[in-house]
Amino acid sequence: MIELLERAPEMSVADSSFDLTREVNTMTATYNLNARRVRAHGLDRVVMRVSLMMLLAARRHAERTAVSYEEHTRLHNESKAARLREHGAATLIARVY
Repeated sequence: MIELLERAPEMSVADSSFDLTREVNTMTATYNLNARRVRAHGLDRVVMRVSLMMLLAARRHAERTAVSYEEHTRLHNESKAARLREHGAATLIARVY
């Protein structure tokens, strides 16, 4: 297998007689400088604006409702402490003397 790789011819995408001037003349790209983007009108424009406003409002709402890890941990610990206090108070009331 190694012998086959050693005997393999070199591979290149460039021709051995690479001439910059000839290549520049043969490689052409067409650009339409007169082309312009057609702007949306009427209902399409209204739909685009409403959808953008909804997207921005949804992002603001998501950022507002997002809770950091520290805040979530604090809220969880407070609710756990409240449950334990309520349970302790309930067991004191239910105790028979």
